[in-house]
Amino acid sequence: MQELFAKLFWENEEILEQAARLRETMPGFFEVQQAYDALSEQLREAAGRDLYDKYFTQLIRYTNYEVQAYYSLGLGLREDITKALGV
Repeated sequence: MQELFAKLFWENEEILEQAARLRETMPGFFEVQQAYDALSEQLREAAGRDLYDKYFTQLIRYTNYEVQAYYSLGLGLREDITKALGV
């Protein structure tokens, strides 16, 4: 069941695209993105491309667990609200 939810919600291109569009409407996003890109480039130059890529790949793998946990909590909260409202 968890795998089904992952395919429906987490690995869904339409949701990913909508999230990207939403993110771009959030105040301050582009400034944060520019600061991130600049710092990323500094780290890549200091550590070397291979080490930076290994670090970044591991960081993404690690943070995916946190994102999935929060997402799962959100799904659970919506289910609780739906049940409480009798919908």
